[in-house]
Amino acid sequence: MVTFLTPYWSGSEMMRIHLRALRRFHPSAPILVSKRGGGRDEMEAYRREFGIEYWLEECGYTDAYLRLLERCPTRIACFIDHDAVLLSSLNELIAGLVDGRYDLVGIEERIRLPEGVQSAWGSHNGWLRFAPGQTASNFLIFDWQAFKSQWGLRGVFGRPTPGARHFDFDYGIGQRLREHRYLRPFHSSRYGIGNLLKDDRVPVLWHQWYGSYRTRLGAIDDDAVWALAEAGERAFLHDYPALELGSVTPAWGPDRDVAAEQQGLLGDSTPTSNRRAELRRAAGRHWRALKARAVVGFERR
Repeated sequence: MVTFLTPYWSGSEMMRIHLRALRRFHPSAPILVSKRGGGRDEMEAYRREFGIEYWLEECGYTDAYLRLLERCPTRIACFIDHDAVLLSSLNELIAGLVDGRYDLVGIEERIRLPEGVQSAWGSHNGWLRFAPGQTASNFLIFDWQAFKSQWGLRGVFGRPTPGARHFDFDYGIGQRLREHRYLRPFHSSRYGIGNLLKDDRVPVLWHQWYGSYRTRLGAIDDDAVWALAEAGERAFLHDYPALELGSVTPAWGPDRDVAAEQQGLLGDSTPTSNRRAELRRAAGRHWRALKARAVVGFERR
């Protein structure tokens, strides 16, 4: 059986749809939620309606991630953001994992921005995420018990890779588990920076990027990013479940020369203000990851 693990900050309308979809396709699977920012009444309503377990925890995303993983009671763990909505069952993907056909199911950190919104991230050359070969926790399925027995909780922590624009602390899972099955992202013009994720031709889930924009983007002085996140979510909430997904376009940049772009990043030592800002953000993620080690206490193991 799989356990679903969801850190949650804000966005109750998306959260309810997220939980409803999980229960539609996996009616008896454990769902564990780490909730930041209070909200006991809201979480109690979800517990009664969807049978979740939850913890009210004033901690960052990294800490919540690790705490949820430590609580996972099943062999298979599935991290899934609260703004990700299942569109089909994961049973076949999980069966392939259990049978050893691959080590993890996830989304490669190689996602383009829609053409009309790239100016909001002018320094990223049109990429929302660019770390080829890496996977992050917005959606990730793997055999947690096997991983834990070999690497322990410290194995979650990865290293930045040369020629990448992005880094997240949890890249360690994909760096240690080498056989990846990627869901491919697609754009739908109506829903802003959201992505439809497919396994071959089968729609698996929708990820509405920055579903916690109210809190996660609160410190970012960028009205364009906020507006995109809000508009995409409002359109999704208005349409769901009758989503307009008939005409979608590839979002992973199949026409891009990824190797050349990585090489260009390796040779780019220009100390621009944008580059300095990216380095500061990366350093901040490293520091938060280090602090999280003490929170979960796994350095003593």
